[in-house]
Amino acid sequence: MGNASERLQLLYDLSRRLASFDDLDELLRDATRAVREVFRADGTAILLLDDDRRELRFPIASQAESAAAAAKVLTELRFPATSGIAGWVVANGQPAIVDDVSKDERFYPGVAEATGVPTRALLAAPLRSRSQTIGVIEVINPSGGRFDPDDALFLETVASDIGIAYEKADLYARLSREVTSLRSLTRIAGGGLLAIGLMLIVVAFVANLAVALPWSRLLTRPGLWAGLVATIAGGALLQRGRGG
Repeated sequence: MGNASERLQLLYDLSRRLASFDDLDELLRDATRAVREVFRADGTAILLLDDDRRELRFPIASQAESAAAAAKVLTELRFPATSGIAGWVVANGQPAIVDDVSKDERFYPGVAEATGVPTRALLAAPLRSRSQTIGVIEVINPSGGRFDPDDALFLETVASDIGIAYEKADLYARLSREVTSLRSLTRIAGGGLLAIGLMLIVVAFVANLAVALPWSRLLTRPGLWAGLVATIAGGALLQRGRGG
């Protein structure tokens, strides 16, 4: 399996990209492919926990050329979060090394049956956010046929970086929603001020006409100036709400 320099390069590249990535899926596709190549494995996949449905799903998977079709099957596959070695990793928050899945009662055969790719050996590490385990990263069937504790430590380090990536993406999404909400409120406030300002200007004109005062007296009416200020402020808020 991959030597130390390959592993260090992968970790360096992943950490560097974490500082400025703008496409989470692309980052994770590259990371899973690199992990699979380091282990010379048949496949690497990320499983995410769907808390509402208590299921695990495969948003990202990298398969060897001989099993390329399995990647699409995986993206459509779900199974109970309490099942399989991945379910155990989620529940316990610990990595799992299984060199012969046929001898491990935790193994869930449904994934191998759905993809047609037999699983012989499996390594899984938890993906963590600050508060909980959010999923798992798995490697199946390494070229050497077995995993060792150093492999688990390496995959845990990769999993830690991937957990950070998901956390950053979630933060960006929440900030984006908040900005959209603030812009909407700003547009509403701007529209309200603009309407009030125009109304005050109209009232000032009507009042001036009603008592047949000279137009020069219009400039002394507080309502006119209040209306102008409100109109200008409302227009500025509308512009800000549109992102201008």
